[in-house]
Amino acid sequence: MACRSAPGLLSMLSVAACSFAQVVPQHPRETVVIAPQKVSLSEVSAVQVPSLPEESIGAPLLCDVDGRILFRLAMPDTGMEDPVSVSRDGKTVIRFGREKINDILRPMLLSTFLLGSDVYILTRGSTPLGYETKWHTPKGEVVSQPASKSSQFVAHFEPDGRYASAVRLNLPFQPLQLGVFESGDFLIAGADSSTEEPRMAIVGSNGELRRFVELKGDVHALDESDLSGKGKDPSALPRFESSPGSGDSLFDVVSTSRIVSDGPNLLLFRLLNGPVFSISPSGEVRVHQLKVEGDYRLFMIKPTRNAWIVEFMREAPPHGPAIEFATYAFDRESSAPLREYFFPRDLGWGLACVDGDEFTFVMANDESKTLQLVRLAP
Repeated sequence: MACRSAPGLLSMLSVAACSFAQVVPQHPRETVVIAPQKVSLSEVSAVQVPSLPEESIGAPLLCDVDGRILFRLAMPDTGMEDPVSVSRDGKTVIRFGREKINDILRPMLLSTFLLGSDVYILTRGSTPLGYETKWHTPKGEVVSQPASKSSQFVAHFEPDGRYASAVRLNLPFQPLQLGVFESGDFLIAGADSSTEEPRMAIVGSNGELRRFVELKGDVHALDESDLSGKGKDPSALPRFESSPGSGDSLFDVVSTSRIVSDGPNLLLFRLLNGPVFSISPSGEVRVHQLKVEGDYRLFMIKPTRNAWIVEFMREAPPHGPAIEFATYAFDRESSAPLREYFFPRDLGWGLACVDGDEFTFVMANDESKTLQLVRLAP
């Protein structure tokens, strides 16, 4: 369980000195130290979701324009379930099931994204090749089946759960994370299957590659053969030596990245102490550094109309809860912290919706063994 307490945070805003004439000595102005406002939240309501069991929830939790919450349950026997949305009152649960996808063979649902209230799911499946393949069994029998090849798609669902369509992606790398611009174009994060090098691209709504996007200071691998150091990106994060699946390889880092909507732009960030990239529909990139005191790592960003609500996490000290969270509001332009939030009790990591300073969490109800939506406000 998570403990939502954190040390205070100070933002250092440097103000440049001005020199009016050579004969006048320069006096650098003092560094301005601004402490974020402290905001305490109280529980306003708790709405039960009787049709969903008390199970683990897969990140991220998404919130649409009408306050519906989209997430995936991780069941102990079947693993990660198909996405579901829950209405504000907890009474309407809509499932975006893979069985509704009628134009992709054997679909496997990967990452999920919300554009307005429409649901987009990065999906792996097969494309028919239009002919039969045949082979002999050990008993000498001839078996045939339709030939197909593995492909990646973006599947589109209506808000009411109806399946709309799918677009096949024509990309030279393996897609792992999905974002959707207001224009309908996609932002795809992935990795080269053979080298694990990270890739980021803007892809047209027809699935065709438009352009690659370069992210300075991201998880680009340094050229280990360049012993002189020439040509290396000094801001690049270090290469990991662990094998795939261990959680430390480049492939694993990219697979746990996040893409979220921020007005017309999309934000991409990794679950580590790296920068936040704001990417425009044309591919322009702005870099933001969000810092707090302590050994916290960036966990989640919830953009609002006026700020970014940012969750940080860290391993707790011995004899404490497993994870501690700290939650702040940041100015989206200056990256300065505006507010630090304090919660009345342990709410876990299931933050789903933010509206101003009002927060909605998805949590387990230990008594009913179902999920509940807990709303908090100052």
